[in-house]
Amino acid sequence: MQLEAAERKARDRLAFQANRNERETEVLRTRLRDLASINVDIACEVPELKAQITELQLENARLIHSQRADFQELMQIAGRLLELSSRLGLPLDKATNEIFQRRGWRTSTLVPEQ
Repeated sequence: MQLEAAERKARDRLAFQANRNERETEVLRTRLRDLASINVDIACEVPELKAQITELQLENARLIHSQRADFQELMQIAGRLLELSSRLGLPLDKATNEIFQRRGWRTSTLVPEQ
């Protein structure tokens, strides 16, 4: 009788543990399915994000190229302005002189302000 009771108790514990493990396994499977679904969603977004990155990089390159061209044109205009100012013997106005100084462009070789 004691042996049967001990066996029954052991079977009950084993069944309880098996049931608990089964529930825990099901929770983990559900979590794994959820994570797999999230992974698929993210994987679907990756090509779109890569395309956006490429588009932004191209736009950035266009802007940099445009800014460089603008800067080169500005340098050419500034050189012509300095040349005209020097040839005519006219000093640059204060605001233009300050712009040149901010950009590090020397104007000291020109006619001094009067």
